[in-house]
Amino acid sequence: MKKFIYLMAMVCTLGFFTACSSDDDDNEKDNFVRNEKIEGTWKVQEVGFDANGNPTGSVVLNWEGSDDATITIPGFIDAPYPVKDAIKMAPMLLNTQLRSVLQDVTFNEKGQISATYKEESDDKDWKVANDYASYQVVNENMITLFLNTTKITEDIDDAQEKAMITNMLDQFKTGIPVHVSYPATNKVYFYVDKDFVAPIIAMLYAQVNKIPTTGMDKEDLARFMILKSVVNQLPAIMEKTTKFEAGIELIK
Repeated sequence: MKKFIYLMAMVCTLGFFTACSSDDDDNEKDNFVRNEKIEGTWKVQEVGFDANGNPTGSVVLNWEGSDDATITIPGFIDAPYPVKDAIKMAPMLLNTQLRSVLQDVTFNEKGQISATYKEESDDKDWKVANDYASYQVVNENMITLFLNTTKITEDIDDAQEKAMITNMLDQFKTGIPVHVSYPATNKVYFYVDKDFVAPIIAMLYAQVNKIPTTGMDKEDLARFMILKSVVNQLPAIMEKTTKFEAGIELIK
């Protein structure tokens, strides 16, 4: 269940990283279109503050919408809080978590993606995830990521959990459209927009209230209840949203 909770959290915040590989071998063909601007190893940025006191890090969330859109997060924001302000706080929390489990991401010239990561933030050793991601270049400012449901779920023993994750990932069989921009010569920004996120939120909303809490340990249950509370608020928030971007800015 821990993997399912983490996956849902990542889908909520960084749809980009729900993509983990493709059963399709099209990227291995000679006609694979390259974008050399994104090739190479990109690192997660250090967490801190710039000279103007603005928080720094790789997680980027941009939101525009109605001023009366609010959110609560149990244990963090207990009273209704404006989304426009909460969205500014979220990267500070997410950047610390991301930095502790993800070190870098590599895009090779054949369309494969690998990452250096930790399964838990307190693990001593970093691991390299190969064959967990592939991409196709649409143009200089767009790539498509694909899913390999079998790879993602191969180490999940619980049948019910495996079925839920499989059902979720099957929604992305046709690929995930990811926008790409280049804020500086040594930076690349990958993000998904409202058009992609809105159906995901509807899917999460439909799934989250069906998940049994039986068998969750205390830590997992606490995380899940926070996640469930947030997910249940998202449809109403999206109705008041005019623009949304969720992404990650990496550096060389």
